[in-house]
Amino acid sequence: MITVFCLLFSLTACGAGSGTNGNTEHSSTQSQIETPSSEPVNMPDTSVAESAGESPAAEEPTEEPASAGEPAGEPASAEGHIGEPVSTAEPLEEPDSAAGTVDKPAPIAEPTEEAAKTLVVYFSATGNTKAVAEEIGRLTGADLYEIVPAVPYTNEDLNYNDNNCRANQEMNDASARPAIGSEAIDISSYDTVFIGHPIWWGTTPRIINTFLDTYDLSGKTVLPFCTSGSSGISQAVSVIRSAEPDADVRDGLRASGANDSSIENWIANNGIV
Repeated sequence: MITVFCLLFSLTACGAGSGTNGNTEHSSTQSQIETPSSEPVNMPDTSVAESAGESPAAEEPTEEPASAGEPAGEPASAEGHIGEPVSTAEPLEEPDSAAGTVDKPAPIAEPTEEAAKTLVVYFSATGNTKAVAEEIGRLTGADLYEIVPAVPYTNEDLNYNDNNCRANQEMNDASARPAIGSEAIDISSYDTVFIGHPIWWGTTPRIINTFLDTYDLSGKTVLPFCTSGSSGISQAVSVIRSAEPDADVRDGLRASGANDSSIENWIANNGIV
């Protein structure tokens, strides 16, 4: 009897122990499923970088990329901004120009021709001096101005064999000033003036004195020339120098006609062409 009781007690104790262990294992397994671990599985440890105040290297590039349309490494523009595109409508460096303006050519000056500064003045009673004057004009490109008497000379006026002819009477009177009938001319723009005439009584006809009294040749270069069969021009040059003391009156030329080869040499020797 006692033996049966002890056997039953032993079986009861063993069953109770088995039930407790089963419950404990189930509870532990459920706890592991419902409560996840506080530490992430297979995650890198970032505590060192975070403690130093730095973000992980993988989250920030070592060099800032250039913005769209601005290539990296572009030098500073003319305004000093890095990578700012430069307008192609305006040069980076302003070119020098003679007029001091940009993109505008310096104004072109009108050509100054020697012809516009040279004048050939002449009096011709028979046409010989006129031909020489026209040749000088052709060689130099100068303007021509003919001194035309207000009262033209006739053949009788030029009959030197007649002491009473008009030409002789004028030459015998140092104060005679025959009137000029040609239009007045503005000689202010001329630097060089040729003065041509025939030789009357070894000097200038009195109508040349009329011209010299009328026009001021101060500061101008004056080149006298004449036509004559025998007489020289030196006395005529003295008359012109006396009337125009402030002009540069050069030595004159006596020409036999328009074909005289000395004309071109004389012009060249005076630096006109």
